[in-house]
Amino acid sequence: MDAKRPALPFVLTANDLLSGYTVYHDGAHWVPKLGDALVASDPEAAEKLNDLGLAELARGAIVDPYLAGVSIAVDGAIAPRHFRDAYRLSGPTIAFAGPAFVPGEQ
Repeated sequence: MDAKRPALPFVLTANDLLSGYTVYHDGAHWVPKLGDALVASDPEAAEKLNDLGLAELARGAIVDPYLAGVSIAVDGAIAPRHFRDAYRLSGPTIAFAGPAFVPGEQ
């Protein structure tokens, strides 16, 4: 694993290739909501998520997969730890010229 990686826990995030929307992996699929993401709380789970992100990148459905540090509230709510990831929750920063897109639906 990358020595510069921040402390656990993590979620796997990326951008949908066609829409640019931020997506998160729930262990089986890409989902649009951070709260639905699978959280890696130990180094082995984080490594598995990282490998999954690389495999999904090779498959071509997403771009820029990475493990994003998150914090877990007492009530279980997941929140990003870094400004970049908090900002990405609001969607793409450029207008999408194609048909309406709902993240997670293809």
